[in-house]
Amino acid sequence: NLLNSYHSWDEALKETVWIVMGDSGQAFIYPERNKALIDLRQLLRSYKIMKLKDGLKSDDQIVLAVNERMTFIYSLDLKRLPLEKIAKALQDDKRIDVIAWREKETVYVTSGIKAGELRFQRNGNYIDQYEQSWTVTGDLELLDLTIENNILTYGHYPDALARLHSSLTSHEGDYLVVCAKPGHEFIGEGSPTHVGGASHGGLHEDDSLVPMIVTGTATSPKHARIVDLKDWILTLID
Repeated sequence: NLLNSYHSWDEALKETVWIVMGDSGQAFIYPERNKALIDLRQLLRSYKIMKLKDGLKSDDQIVLAVNERMTFIYSLDLKRLPLEKIAKALQDDKRIDVIAWREKETVYVTSGIKAGELRFQRNGNYIDQYEQSWTVTGDLELLDLTIENNILTYGHYPDALARLHSSLTSHEGDYLVVCAKPGHEFIGEGSPTHVGGASHGGLHEDDSLVPMIVTGTATSPKHARIVDLKDWILTLID
């Protein structure tokens, strides 16, 4: 209908800049329910998890905020239940791809798939393809990072450092960011599932890379990231 509001589709393409894109990718989900779904209530059954239907109670220790292939996991008492302790419990499940939390300025990353630990913070000697600088130590393979001549390159997790850092500084609270391996998604209380289909929300490239079709301009964003679209679109308006 939008294209038909012009005299012809050719005229629409000549007179207007068109941008068509998706807001996320999609990772496949295994058809076997027990294999596909990661029940965080079972993994963290040693702790008192807040029930949505009951609301927050004084003896609750954990709050789950499940979003398909990623989850925020909140500790309600860091002294008794530090984030690192929750992370170690999550490492028992080899379907969990990325486990991250922040302590002061440092972000810590572990995994249920690979052993080791990665630590990073903003500003440092390593520069990535988006002209962001970082201090990084530990096991680079946890986020599929490569460093050569102080140049940091991303692999299966596009712009992983900035995305984790922004998630872990996006709001107040003591929490972890947890992502599932492709083929799997998280469930908690009342979570929708996509067994045998596809799901998104994780850090992996399957979730992150989106199609975009542009016509009517030869320009492009500074970088191929959604966060760079606004400045580019404003130049088209000017």
